[in-house]
Amino acid sequence: MKIQICGVAFDDLSVPEAVRAALLPAEEPCWVVTPNAVILEHCTRNPGMRDLLNSASLVLPDGAGVVMAARRQGTPLGGRTAGIDFGEALMAAAAAGGERVFLLGGREGVAEEAAARLCAAYPGLHICGCYWGYFEQAGEENRRVLGMIRACRPDILLVCLGFPAQELWMRENLPFLPSVRVAAGLGGSLDVWSGRCTRAPRFLREHGLEWAWRMAHAPSKLRHLPALLRFTRLAGR
Repeated sequence: MKIQICGVAFDDLSVPEAVRAALLPAEEPCWVVTPNAVILEHCTRNPGMRDLLNSASLVLPDGAGVVMAARRQGTPLGGRTAGIDFGEALMAAAAAGGERVFLLGGREGVAEEAAARLCAAYPGLHICGCYWGYFEQAGEENRRVLGMIRACRPDILLVCLGFPAQELWMRENLPFLPSVRVAAGLGGSLDVWSGRCTRAPRFLREHGLEWAWRMAHAPSKLRHLPALLRFTRLAGR
């Protein structure tokens, strides 16, 4: 079931349901996006970004603001499906099913650190390759990255370049990666998995306050506060 919020059609799926849907056999690769309130506010001002999200295979609601907006407009979602929770459940399924995983994103060393910690957390997980996120996403360097990923033959590709770079990259480059069955844009998840960032405590996440934790621990994210306030006004209409 799809629920429209600010013109973006969200899939109303729990985390386990989303993982099962992503791994279903299909002729085309499944690519997953996880918009939050800041991204939705951006889409209200940029229809091209809205169309980009709507072209994905699965659109999952990441953030309490998205859930609040759905409830206020009278089409409630079953709950929040955070990108990092989806990613962890996908890694558990990959470990159980023998899927090969490639991690793309983060600063130097982050993907490798995340890979080590994920493999420790999910015995049997096979991470077949990693590459950092600070590469030229067009031209010769991008072609080298594509060649590296093809050589690793991943079934699952986690793309953590931030919005909208990761969504644009997946849309443009998945056709050149024939082994990939599932690709997911997961923003800063690698930073958390690597241990370089700490996720908000469960109590704050369950009460819709993860955004406050992020801003308190990463002051650079305060730049998103005006967009959050604009989105709150939009969602209240």
